[in-house]
Amino acid sequence: MGHLEVVQEAMRNDGIDALLLGGEAAGFFVAGHTRIGVHPGGSVLPLTIVPSSGLPHVITGDPDGATHLPDDHVHATRWSPMTLARDLPQWLGGASGLRIGVDMLSPTAHSIIRGALTDCRLVDATGLLATVMLPKSPEEIDQMAVLCRFVTAAAEEGLRHGRPALIEALGGAFPITFPQVSSSAVSVAIRRDGLVAEARLGPGPPSLGERALDALVPGATVDDVAEELPAGVEVVGLGWGFESPVLRHGMGSPSGLRLRAGSVLAVRWAACGVTIALGESGIRFLSLEPDEVAR
Repeated sequence: MGHLEVVQEAMRNDGIDALLLGGEAAGFFVAGHTRIGVHPGGSVLPLTIVPSSGLPHVITGDPDGATHLPDDHVHATRWSPMTLARDLPQWLGGASGLRIGVDMLSPTAHSIIRGALTDCRLVDATGLLATVMLPKSPEEIDQMAVLCRFVTAAAEEGLRHGRPALIEALGGAFPITFPQVSSSAVSVAIRRDGLVAEARLGPGPPSLGERALDALVPGATVDDVAEELPAGVEVVGLGWGFESPVLRHGMGSPSGLRLRAGSVLAVRWAACGVTIALGESGIRFLSLEPDEVAR
């Protein structure tokens, strides 16, 4: 099944009639559309509207961002909240009493949804999204490995020859964070073909990263892993964006989420970082290993 079908099956299993999403990674994963402009704290409006069956509606400023969807399912970003409130019930089939899952929407978005769908119930869908987005297919992991090698090679150029060399090495790849370049460290993240990869090279003890890797095993909950992480280490989901889970010593989110084989995770400490895929038989490094990223 494709991503949309996997999410819709999970929605039906959880009794969720629709998803209203503001998160960039979740929106891309479910609907496959690109956006111009990112709102890390949650979008003012939901930008991906997913029924439990049928095609999603997306709001995007990229005119070529969703050519796989019918024109009447793709909407420009210059919409007002009043327009959204008017059209949202129609997009959801005019049904009443819906159970609607939401992710990182702003308080304004919550208010708009409640005003437009007065008899619907809003529920937190971050756990559902994390569960379905966490495991990547073998093909996706192979793509991530290629992208990690590419961005790491660019970071190496930046470390040797400075920012101009890094930008030149990235070529047409789209940096999604402002590259940090100094004489001793480089940090850069890029998106290509919908996937996100990063490279972090610089000072930091390899042993810190290695201790964190020992805690990352399929079947463990993020809560248990967080208790084992050394202080100063961060672990985040990576793939279709910067995703769940987010783990630091003593803090794992979303609570109760279990790591699974196929999970792609970025492990960061000091100025260093590695990207791994969890497997039933061990860890696959998609990037360099800890003693190679520590400079």
